[in-house]
Amino acid sequence: MLVTDIKESSKKKGKFDVYVEGKLAFSLIAADIEYFKIKKGENLPDNKYNFIMENIVYIKAQDLALSYISGKMRTEKEVCGKLRLNGFDEDIVKKVLDFLKKYDYVNDYNYCLAFIRQSLKLNPMGYFAIRQKLKIAGVEDYNIEKAWNESNVDQLKYAELITDKKLKGKKIADEKEMRKLQDFLLRKGYSYDIIKDIIKNHKLDEK
Repeated sequence: MLVTDIKESSKKKGKFDVYVEGKLAFSLIAADIEYFKIKKGENLPDNKYNFIMENIVYIKAQDLALSYISGKMRTEKEVCGKLRLNGFDEDIVKKVLDFLKKYDYVNDYNYCLAFIRQSLKLNPMGYFAIRQKLKIAGVEDYNIEKAWNESNVDQLKYAELITDKKLKGKKIADEKEMRKLQDFLLRKGYSYDIIKDIIKNHKLDEK
């Protein structure tokens, strides 16, 4: 396996990209490149290449991923993005993700459940807003739907809570106030059916 190029990484400061047979193989710090005697234009034996991938590159990727998820829950997409941003190739990314999923360190369904609970506690949102945020985080539809159904969210209850907080006990007196409340609840991700009930409950009784 011919080392065709070695150049400073554009993605990770302090690392150098090693190209084998014209393709990016891995990124190492200068000390590792010197230790393994990797030089441009010279042959890299298969056993040395495999050792580097399995015992240096993979372990570093695994350590990075574990550190990344230690502070908060992450989705599969977020973990993969973090690894790619740090210069790890797709084979390493997949191997690390498989490890994390095997031991349930990364679980998009559990991420959805936790996200729904937290959002209802700190910043109540309707289904459509929660779904959109989870989609942006890279969660598949089936995990979102399963977690949402499992959560048994009473959307009307939470819509009432944020409406009471916004109106501060006041009633909707005219069309302008009604549209303002409607737009507010739409931005929060509530359906028209929920909004219709909220407006009915908070509309000033006509005499």
